[in-house]
Amino acid sequence: MFRIEIAGLVIRIENRYGYVHDLCREYIIEDFSDSSAAFSADDYGQKDTTQAAGTILTADTAECNLRLADISISVSEKEIRQEREKAPDSIFSDAYAEGVVTYEKISNALPAFDAFVMHASVVAVDGQAYAFAAKSGTGKSTHTRYWQEVLGERVAVINGDKPVCRFRGDQLIAYGTPWCGKENWQTRTSAPLKALCLLERGEENSIFPVQASEHLGELMQHFHLQGGQVDLLKMMELIDRMAQTVPMYRLRCRNDSSAAEVAADYFGI
Repeated sequence: MFRIEIAGLVIRIENRYGYVHDLCREYIIEDFSDSSAAFSADDYGQKDTTQAAGTILTADTAECNLRLADISISVSEKEIRQEREKAPDSIFSDAYAEGVVTYEKISNALPAFDAFVMHASVVAVDGQAYAFAAKSGTGKSTHTRYWQEVLGERVAVINGDKPVCRFRGDQLIAYGTPWCGKENWQTRTSAPLKALCLLERGEENSIFPVQASEHLGELMQHFHLQGGQVDLLKMMELIDRMAQTVPMYRLRCRNDSSAAEVAADYFGI
């Protein structure tokens, strides 16, 4: 069992396997695990790794350590079995299935705290966050890499696949999470979301503002709305609030770094 902090929320996780602990290691604020435990490739269903134990205490997490958990998560053997049955031909392990269900349960609990998971890549530049959302395979990770090439060390990837966004007052803040895609791009940091860019491939680079109300069908594809337990009414309220708070843009881009140059120039960064 351990506790993590994401988006200012304390999340208590009662894990059965080491995989989910290792996945969340950079977000742990309190750890009750066995420090001697080590896990093999069979445990993870991926690569060899060793569990890192010990409480991580920083000034940023001191207040969280004194609070009761905002969200408590545990995954039953039945839920693990049901997750594996969704893909009977897959070779992933019980440990990996526990990680998937843990993510889904956290995602389902977030709307009660004015927060949600967005399927997008989010970078921070000079204290402002920019999100890139696209259909799978369109190239949001490639575009993120181009921003790194063009802007260098000014760019921090908050999360490359599944950031959490949470309203704090009038601002929507993007936060890093352990669930970050195959590139493993994530940073335990946050920044106000300045723009959401809907990516699509094009022969020429261009960027222009669009009205969220005219692209709701496309926009809805980028949020966690499945799992059966998510509060859909609350999610719709949050998405509508986001559409009124964060400017949205269509970014058509070629498959080279000039796409990032055009976008950066448009935003004046």
